[in-house]
Amino acid sequence: MAIYSIADLEMLTGIKAHTIRIWEKRYNVINPKRTQTNIRFYDDYDLKKLANIALLNQKGYKISLLSEMPAQEIETLVASINDIEVFNDDALDALTLSILQLNEKNFIHLINMNLMQLGFENTFSQILMPLLDKLNDMWLSGSIKKVHEEFVNRILKKKIIHELCHLENQDKDCNTSFLLFLPPDEKQELNQYFVELFIRKNHFRVIDLGSDLMVNDLMDGIQIAKPQFLFSVVHEESSIRYIEDLLLGISELEDPPILLLTGYYADHFKDQSKYVRISRGFEELEQFIKTVKEISGFCKK
Repeated sequence: MAIYSIADLEMLTGIKAHTIRIWEKRYNVINPKRTQTNIRFYDDYDLKKLANIALLNQKGYKISLLSEMPAQEIETLVASINDIEVFNDDALDALTLSILQLNEKNFIHLINMNLMQLGFENTFSQILMPLLDKLNDMWLSGSIKKVHEEFVNRILKKKIIHELCHLENQDKDCNTSFLLFLPPDEKQELNQYFVELFIRKNHFRVIDLGSDLMVNDLMDGIQIAKPQFLFSVVHEESSIRYIEDLLLGISELEDPPILLLTGYYADHFKDQSKYVRISRGFEELEQFIKTVKEISGFCKK
């Protein structure tokens, strides 16, 4: 059984700690437990109940009414709301709740609704990227478990791969190519897939070499494919040395590619402007790729 502080509940449900305490005292919505040293804590049942109530409260149900409902009735109401089209903040709340409950049916249903209404790119940029940012904050704070992260990654990865399959036979109107890779310790495969999807949709050539190559092997790939651009993510400190070694190899090439970097440690290479371009988020990367397409002259009109 997991235990949560009131700060954890605030982050996971979006309800201010002050409001949670009022709901406890006035409506007896949840009842905190205490450790042997008299420290208050909450369990998985409390989190699930509070998350359900938070979603219903946002939909207009009064807390006084919800506090008197049996848990099963509350869950039935939540299930019915998850069948309604929800977007933006409501979508994030509903998706987060589905993740906490490991409810694959609801999670996929909500994603599919947004895909039908917004399209893949808008759903990813407006819904899923903010969701991943929120989950990353929750993971760093210890508010969610590894199982929640894996649950989301596996489902979203399948969605992106399915979308990529539609582009396998797409005509490539551009001579420009991007070689994608990840240092061995990076776990950013999901983001890498989405970047690949966006690049392919702009009709550039893509070579994806994954995360299992040593620097010497990667240099072999660069010399064979001769890409104009490389792309990678550096979220892990251990990746710094890998990228430094790669830049040494690139600097010896007669026609070196530009390395596009994003991630927590990307700024470590901000002085390497001869070979490196830093993107501080997907929007900057998206604009860079669009600019390349507009001014390079490689792409057919």
